[in-house]
Amino acid sequence: MDRKTGLTFLVDSGANVSVLPRSIAHIKGNKNNVRYKLYAANGTEINTYGTHFLELDLNLRRAFRWLFILADVQQPILGADFLAKHKLLIDLNGRRLIDQLTNLSIRGTISSSTESTVKTIVDNCPYYDLLCKFPELTMPVSYKETPKHGVCHHIETTGPPVHVKSRQLPPDRYVKAKNEFKVMQELGICRPSNSAWASPLHIVPKKDGNIRPCGDYRRLNSITKPDRYPVPRLHDFMYNLSNKKIFTKLDINRAYNCIPVAENDIEKTAVITPFGLFEFMRMPFGLRNAAQTFQRFMHHTVLQGLDFLFNYLDDVIIASDNETEHKQHLLKVFERFNEYGITINFAKCSFGKTKLDFLGYEVTTEGIIPLTDKVKAIIDFPKPNTIEELRRFMGMLNFYRAHIPHSAAHQLHLYKYLSSSKRKDKSKINWTIEAEQNFEQCKEDLKNAALLGYPSIDTPFSLMTDASDNCVGAVLQQKIADKWKPLGYFSKKLTEVQKKYSTYDRELLAIYLAIIHFRYLIEGQNLIIYTDHKPLSFAFTKSGTNRETSRRARQIMFISEFSSDIRHISGQNNIVADTLSRIETITSPTIIDFAELAVAQEVDEQLAKILSESDNNLQWNSRTLA
Repeated sequence: MDRKTGLTFLVDSGANVSVLPRSIAHIKGNKNNVRYKLYAANGTEINTYGTHFLELDLNLRRAFRWLFILADVQQPILGADFLAKHKLLIDLNGRRLIDQLTNLSIRGTISSSTESTVKTIVDNCPYYDLLCKFPELTMPVSYKETPKHGVCHHIETTGPPVHVKSRQLPPDRYVKAKNEFKVMQELGICRPSNSAWASPLHIVPKKDGNIRPCGDYRRLNSITKPDRYPVPRLHDFMYNLSNKKIFTKLDINRAYNCIPVAENDIEKTAVITPFGLFEFMRMPFGLRNAAQTFQRFMHHTVLQGLDFLFNYLDDVIIASDNETEHKQHLLKVFERFNEYGITINFAKCSFGKTKLDFLGYEVTTEGIIPLTDKVKAIIDFPKPNTIEELRRFMGMLNFYRAHIPHSAAHQLHLYKYLSSSKRKDKSKINWTIEAEQNFEQCKEDLKNAALLGYPSIDTPFSLMTDASDNCVGAVLQQKIADKWKPLGYFSKKLTEVQKKYSTYDRELLAIYLAIIHFRYLIEGQNLIIYTDHKPLSFAFTKSGTNRETSRRARQIMFISEFSSDIRHISGQNNIVADTLSRIETITSPTIIDFAELAVAQEVDEQLAKILSESDNNLQWNSRTLA
């Protein structure tokens, strides 16, 4: 019995977590902190309603603070998480609970209970036994202890502290935000502050109606020196997915909070709210370089040497050849997570699947394809009224560009609107017939987005290219099990100068640009290039002549670094590449090359970040091109 609250607890070493009944009148949960699903021993789900800190007095001459989950249970439970953390042993023969630190004990009674043992993992999970070996992986976590790693987040700034006034909040958000800050204080994530720094509070709504409060660190970020550590793309992992038959996706709990903020930089994280000033001891969302710090931590500390997995920040995918190997892989990952104090959100994990959703794609044994629900959001996108809305649509569409044949052709008239506009241009669009056709065609292309296969190092690559009067196109393929599998599509419209090239030079340019685009996949591999322009097939088997221009010689030399096996294919057999290069709907001139470059600059996310920096030495000026 707890002498402070008078609650009588059921001590159950078979329960993964410690819980309190929702019905206890004087306890209110912090609903926006719930990130766990609970199950009874029979596999039925137990509703949860938040978490609550209690400091128990069990008459063992020391206090026991713990984060309990509020749930639909009849009786308070001290589970395996509580017993292990506080080093308490159950003596069934003596009917005692023994404190290993003080050798004191308290006596209890052994009785049957109608309460089902509480689990965070259901028994029918195929890796239940393996997960049970690492109970801390799925338990609620506190951040008050020193982390098991030596990584911390530094905020290197220039100039004096930045500060603003607090923003007002609607009454409902005020209550939710205040409760969440209370939870974060109890977890050891933040604390009250006397800092000279003060960033405004920003509220991020969640899908379940709750909120995630964080700092609006734009002013702080503008004087923070950038960290250029790369954040990877799923396509960087494509080679590792080849021939894999079983996948698991892990979601890391409060990923950024795993990293403490350097002591001298904690004051810079201060967030001003209507109910006080708070600073973060653990890395919060919204900080510049936070993603880079976490990605470096995962690469060089947690996941170093584990080449069978890929992580993008807090999402991890594990790929294996078979179930036996998969269990070995999971064991290594769980051991590493346990070593560094990382926990997972079991409810958001997927174990041992032949296909799963990951980073906006469906990953299967055959390849990756855009997720239906993600695509639907783009297909249902209403016709933009302003340039800013059109830019948003194009940004979403181009996330899946690698899966869409002839994208350059079908976006041509849309980019015309963006060529001379500013990044947040709210001016109205005067739609032309050609532009409306492009808009609808882009949606249709996305509906038919191709499944891209995984490259294999044991099979030659095939690059099929073609050029038309206005565009060049290519498809990279491999023949696996007697079937051609596309690995990626490429298309690009020609500049006004390039349109004047001879047929030979346009076809050569198509190969040159396609190799640049697919270089990350084909470098060092056996590559066969197919073109329907027969003279090109002889260009790499004869010595250069005085008739070759410097541009032509440079391109041939570059292509030769990757392959000199150039083969002729008839146009009727080069359907895909030919289609990529044909533009049947274009009736007006295309944008010149410099305008296209300007558009690319406008929509480039990395460049946008650079533009927001105050410490770079570059001068950026907007120019309208005729």
